[in-house]
Amino acid sequence: MSARTRTVAFALLVLGAIAVVAMATVPWYYVDSRTRFSGTAITGGVAEVLGVAVLAGSLLMLTLRATGRRIVAVVVGVISILAVIFLPWQRPDSDEVFTELRKTSLASSYQLHATGGSIGYVVSWLAVLAGTVLVVRYANRWPQRAARFERTPTRQGMPLGPDGEPDAAEIWKAIDAGQDPTQSQEQDPGPRA
Repeated sequence: MSARTRTVAFALLVLGAIAVVAMATVPWYYVDSRTRFSGTAITGGVAEVLGVAVLAGSLLMLTLRATGRRIVAVVVGVISILAVIFLPWQRPDSDEVFTELRKTSLASSYQLHATGGSIGYVVSWLAVLAGTVLVVRYANRWPQRAARFERTPTRQGMPLGPDGEPDAAEIWKAIDAGQDPTQSQEQDPGPRA
C-alpha cells in the first residue's frame, strides 16, 4: 500500500502541475475569434510559474524524509488553495482588452466571454491539492531515500581511550600515517600505491 500511495501522490502532484502549466497557457476569456486572453496573460505569468514551483516542490519531496516531505507538501497545498481562490477569477483590464481589440477591429465596445480554461486550471490545482493531502497523510510510511546513505559507525580496529570511546588523537595519528583506523589489521589491504 505504501508504494501505491506514494505513486498516486506523486502522479497527482506531477501531472497536476503539468496540467496547471498547460491550462495557464490556454485562453480563459475571448472577445472574438482573434482576441483571446490566456491565464498567463491575465495574471502576468503567475498562473504558469506556480505550476513550475509545484514541479520543483515535487522533486524536492522525493529527496526529503517524512517531516521534510510533509512541510513541503503543506507549502504546496497552501499555494494550491490560494491559486484556486484568487487566480482563475481574474479578468483582463478593459484597457488591455481595448488594446488587443483595436489590433483587429474598430469596435468601441466588447463583451468578454469565459472559456473552460479557468475551470481546467481549477481542476488541475485540485489534483495537486489531492496529491499534497496524500503526502501529508502517508509520508511517514514511505521509505526514506536518505537512509541508504547512512551507515552505522564502526569501532572495530579503532584505538580506544580510557573511557572506552575512540581516541581522537590516536585516530588522527593513524590517518596522518596513511592508515585507515576504521579497519582492523586483518582487513588492511596494505599500502596504497
